[in-house]
Amino acid sequence: MKAILQTCIDVEERVGEIYQQLVNHPDANDELREIWQEMADDEMRHAHRIRLVNDRFEIAGIMACSLGREEVQELFDRAGEILLDAQEGSLSIDEAIYASVELEDAFLKTHLGYAESGNQPDLQTMFKALAEADREHTVRLKSYLNRMNDGDGLVFDESSEAP
Repeated sequence: MKAILQTCIDVEERVGEIYQQLVNHPDANDELREIWQEMADDEMRHAHRIRLVNDRFEIAGIMACSLGREEVQELFDRAGEILLDAQEGSLSIDEAIYASVELEDAFLKTHLGYAESGNQPDLQTMFKALAEADREHTVRLKSYLNRMNDGDGLVFDESSEAP
């Protein structure tokens, strides 16, 4: 379990780095910069929360859980690709927003899945709270796009969203 939760921490921190990079995107306006800064701060708080739960489980000697590592490793790898693109400045503003929504949607699905499969109430509660934060991030980004593009911008398939 420690390795899985550590990978979750690493993913949250990496995504926080992505959003911190995107704050400086040359085409971002003040509102989008504020959204990304708040998301970056949230991701660091998420990492801290997972770290606290991980430490508490380690102190209590709880080492087993029913969480799979593959999903979180895939997220970590995808976040690494996006971070590299953000650091190189190779993302257009629309690509940056779309990548942010992609990450948050993937987080939402993973966090909900972990909340369902976790055999520890603390893990279930934590992952449900993280999923709610992911949902809020996605809603905020999509709302921004709808206002800024008046329907001419990126289109998201609403049927593929997690509940």
